[in-house]
Amino acid sequence: RQMCIRDRILGVLAPVFVFALLFGFWQWICVANEIPKWLLPSPANIFVCMVENFSEFGTHFLISFITVLSGFLLAVPLGVLLATGITSSKTLSAALSPYIIVLVTTPLIIILPLLMLFLGYGIKVRIIGVVLQSFAIVNMNTCTGILNVPTIRHELMQTVGASKWQSLRHVVYPTAALDIFTGIRLSAIFATTACVAAEYVGGNEGLGALIIKYSQYLKTTESFACIFYVTIIGLIMYGLVSFLQSKVIYWKS
Repeated sequence: RQMCIRDRILGVLAPVFVFALLFGFWQWICVANEIPKWLLPSPANIFVCMVENFSEFGTHFLISFITVLSGFLLAVPLGVLLATGITSSKTLSAALSPYIIVLVTTPLIIILPLLMLFLGYGIKVRIIGVVLQSFAIVNMNTCTGILNVPTIRHELMQTVGASKWQSLRHVVYPTAALDIFTGIRLSAIFATTACVAAEYVGGNEGLGALIIKYSQYLKTTESFACIFYVTIIGLIMYGLVSFLQSKVIYWKS
């Protein structure tokens, strides 16, 4: 138990120490060389900007977070359910797998202008973009996990007369849980980057749109503040997935 507590303390202190080291070095570089704010603002200036202008950033932060969360919550069940169907049917796998690979390998910024051409520039299009970018990675990892379930476990469930749903619930999903959550964790990251990319391409709201706006006027401090807020969204999503994983895969905690 003492070793477990020590590992947890180390897990908290180590990244905090590296964070302080990196940002301390960044601060020293900016101050010692008198680098102008428009070229490279210091961390202190960025954090002050984040607090002082929170009333402006807050609305856009909320819009971006809602976009990320909405797309993510749609992408995860879609990816898992589609993976279940693909691994159960060779015909479905042959028909859909190439298109899923295309979604993974095609940059979202190429697809978005076409979506916006037909659907406009509202939040709905950005959510669709997040879903397209996020669900494929969940799907691929879920497929990997399901296909790696030992054959003997499938045979055991057939022996006891279990239905398809019972096999999925009691054997397939628990066995593939680590791979599924790996995909979900990656999906949370993809959702954040996809949201920012969508806001870059079109729209006048969200943190991505703010970054473009401030960059055009050389407001570098504000641009970095937006980037830090995007990072916070990513950390929140990653933390939520990690917390859920610890509750679902409790035997690995």
